Amino acid sequence: MAPITNDILEQLSLFEGLHPSTYAHLTRIGRVESYKSGAHLFLEKDLLHCFYIVLSGTVSMYKTNSNGQLKTIFIFGKDTLLNETIFDNMPVSISCKVHDDCTVLTFYRSDLLPLFQQDFRLTENFVNHLSKRIRRLYRQMKNSTSIIKMEKKLAAKLWKLSQDYGTPQDDGIMIDFPITITSLAELLGSYRETISRALKILVKKNLIVYEHKYIFVPDPNALSTFFKAP
Repeated sequence: MAPITNDILEQLSLFEGLHPSTYAHLTRIGRVESYKSGAHLFLEKDLLHCFYIVLSGTVSMYKTNSNGQLKTIFIFGKDTLLNETIFDNMPVSISCKVHDDCTVLTFYRSDLLPLFQQDFRLTENFVNHLSKRIRRLYRQMKNSTSIIKMEKKLAAKLWKLSQDYGTPQDDGIMIDFPITITSLAELLGSYRETISRALKILVKKNLIVYEHKYIFVPDPNALSTFFKAP
């Protein structure tokens, strides 16, 4: 584990505008940890004692149904709190797997909670962060309805990923991490064959380019228009 610095904290919205003494305390109690692709930070029903916040890379948050099929709920990147359920001191209700090599900022629950009482801005930042998470979950629930064609669901998901984790280029946006057909199936709670067909439709319509597990979006507006169209 590596120590934490003020420079690291100042990059994160969760720690914006804090009192100088709060920053000093955070640098003493926080640590930076590195994880390789495929590693798990935690599994469903684990009882955690640390807060995890992504500094770089991406992770997948997923559930497993009774048939053993994975359903990815979120893909998260930098400046994301991964385990908000630690506040109630109960087992987590979701699993977290590293999608792309990542570094994570960790704080023991017993060390961080007293700071919420001392610095209200820290509390406010975390509440705002969790409010955005709830809004995002509501949007995903709307897009998960079975009457929406899979190619439109896939287009909506890829557009969102391009906005959150894309690198602008002269002729479009490249999603920064590799995505397999299996990953997309887990993300949409569907089968590989179904996703493969939907992906081919988007490629044929020139809405995306899919090569070597990387997805390029030539025109995000065109992709958005496609999935919003009736």
